[in-house]
Amino acid sequence: MPLNSIPASLIPADDAARLQALARYQLLDASSEKVLDEVVAATARLFGVSNAMLSVIEKDQVLVKAPYNLPVAIERIPRQQSLCSATILQDETAVFEDLDQASPSSVDISLLQQLGLHFYAGHNLRTPDGYNIGSLCIYDGPPRQFNPAERAVLATLAGLMMRLLELRRTLGAHAETSAVLWAPVYQVLGAQLVRLTALAERTTPVAGPAHLTDAVAQEARSIVTVIDQYVDAALRRV
Repeated sequence: MPLNSIPASLIPADDAARLQALARYQLLDASSEKVLDEVVAATARLFGVSNAMLSVIEKDQVLVKAPYNLPVAIERIPRQQSLCSATILQDETAVFEDLDQASPSSVDISLLQQLGLHFYAGHNLRTPDGYNIGSLCIYDGPPRQFNPAERAVLATLAGLMMRLLELRRTLGAHAETSAVLWAPVYQVLGAQLVRLTALAERTTPVAGPAHLTDAVAQEARSIVTVIDQYVDAALRRV
């Protein structure tokens, strides 16, 4: 298969409408943004993995946004070389505990193999009107297990990220409200992410993958609730 050819199996039936939905969020040319970087970094620390990122699935490429500790500087990769292209085809968390043993046949994982990455987990960024525009994903060098509690927390964090993007979209068209709302978002979210990471560290064994307790999941859900409040406040102002 030519490198410039995207397998039809990686293209959702609603891809044209999905790309229109993506355009509303104005992510493709945006620079680094602190709050997004911090959520991705906290996600990596929470699961004890080496790498994480926010992926945005464009027509032909995947934008690497808010990268955390990626082995090389990559801004975009071909859509057919990204596991996130396969992730957006499903609603549940996509997990490949050992890419040497199992990976989507439609995705060329040679780049990940070159980087020495053998574990992947990602959950969709799903818009309120039902389009998967990207994913919050984590990578690690060695294979590892990813239990149901971890999958649920990653899904919750992806929901948090999508709510931040929705707030960002709402404020983007109304710059006069940004200064009023973004400052408390940074303050509250930063404090909650510190607590979330601290909880994870206290429940992580000396060896082996993190064991995420109900307290960790509850803290993650509370962050989503706070962001929802800010989204509602932004919508009332417009």
